[in-house]
Amino acid sequence: MSLDLLADTLTWAGTAIAVAAGLRLPRTRGAAARLHAVAPVTALAAPLLIAGLALRPWSSWHDVAKLAVIAVLLAATGPATVATAGQAVERTAGRSE
Repeated sequence: MSLDLLADTLTWAGTAIAVAAGLRLPRTRGAAARLHAVAPVTALAAPLLIAGLALRPWSSWHDVAKLAVIAVLLAATGPATVATAGQAVERTAGRSE
């Protein structure tokens, strides 16, 4: 398998997951359900897209370094952001911690 084909496959797989989550979002009712609907974007789509872009032949070392920083920041802040948003949804709904 060539590097171009692998990069294309990863990029298109990430794009397909993001589009599917985006199409599902308007039909999802409730804030908690919406959080679950967009979870595949941060968990699957973003890492696939970042890996696909990093493997592109035009990517230089500084492009890959920038993508790596984005990936680390997303991995570090994504779960905490979703958990905090979920807690805010519960508090807004009147449930106790």
